[in-house]
Amino acid sequence: MFGEFGSPTDVLVHAQFLERARAEREHGRDLSARLALGAYVVTRLVDRLLEQASGPEAQEGFLWQLEAVRRHLDGIPDDAPEAAHLRGITESVPTAGQNLSNLRLGLVAYAYFLEHEARLQEALEILALAARTHGQEMPAGDAATVALFAARLNRLLAHWDVANASYSLAESAAALVNDQVMMLRGRLGRSAVHRGQGNLPAARSLAEAVAQDAGAAGLHEVQSMAHAELGVLLGLQGHAVEAVQATYRAFVLSEDALNRMRVLGDLGIGLLEIGARDAARLAFEIVSSSNTSFIVRTNALLELMDLESAAGNRMAFQRRRTEVEEGRDRMPPSMVADYYFKAGTGLARFGQTARARELLTTGMGVAEEHHLNAWFFRFERVLAGLETGKAPEPHRPPQPATPSWSPAVEEVTIGLREYASQSG
Repeated sequence: MFGEFGSPTDVLVHAQFLERARAEREHGRDLSARLALGAYVVTRLVDRLLEQASGPEAQEGFLWQLEAVRRHLDGIPDDAPEAAHLRGITESVPTAGQNLSNLRLGLVAYAYFLEHEARLQEALEILALAARTHGQEMPAGDAATVALFAARLNRLLAHWDVANASYSLAESAAALVNDQVMMLRGRLGRSAVHRGQGNLPAARSLAEAVAQDAGAAGLHEVQSMAHAELGVLLGLQGHAVEAVQATYRAFVLSEDALNRMRVLGDLGIGLLEIGARDAARLAFEIVSSSNTSFIVRTNALLELMDLESAAGNRMAFQRRRTEVEEGRDRMPPSMVADYYFKAGTGLARFGQTARARELLTTGMGVAEEHHLNAWFFRFERVLAGLETGKAPEPHRPPQPATPSWSPAVEEVTIGLREYASQSG
């Protein structure tokens, strides 16, 4: 079952943590390296617990390993958030009996933390450990939750087949316990997979059905998620004003802080598409200044970077690019492609053609490796233009003197200003 979530269960999978420790040490970040090594020894400890070896010798060896892990973690400062997760997991490891419920909760919380930090493959590994604490029989409700989490991680990693299978598994498990929220979220996840693979009609059909069903059931948070997905899809299909309206509807419906920032980032993109640059900049600045996830905040910074290059502000472009580059090793594939595209086109706009070509070519390689077809063709078009001496133009229109979209966007702009004032 665990293989369906996209993470194998053999010891080699924990090499992700060792690789992070090596990379952090090479950059002179000793605390970060010790945290990564701590994650590795904790996962090995949980592995040994789940192997369920019996006998006095095995128990003695396990207790020795537990004490060794605790000594390592004791050497890490208490104010490191990741250290708190690792200590919590270690403290919930049973030394007698096999009540693993507290351990399971600690592992899932740590997986969410890793996702928040954009360490997606590591999050998958910890989630697989949490799933294994159930043994061979996982309750349907828990299976739906784990499958939905794993599906999202795999989708962000562009593991399309595994993500789709996990979303379907989440729906099936949720149906067994009549959990309508989880069923609808599974369907909406499959819509996002279709979108990622470029099948926009199938994605839109699923998202519209989920929005309708969630609204009828009074499930406003799921309804918000569906409208957010529709906003993205409508934008991709060329219905820019309708996309802004759908996304703003999602923003208004949502009561979840993280989801609100995610939607606000999408709203900024929609506003850019119709030329409402001032409102879009405000949306991205709210997100980039918020205490939200790495992925959501970095997406906003990428858009601000692109705005600055399109506006010809070279210093501001470089400042935003520096902010983004600090987290490049934590980006999922689609975000890496986005970075190379925006950095490459930005440099081309400032006349640095050779460096721009280098970044765009690298980005096209990333797109090809991860089957990001839409990105691949975008890179191809811009590179072809550079060969003819044509610098990239801003791919979004400037704001017209008398915008035709003013009636539709006025409510959005006022709402954003009010929100910025209240949150500031």
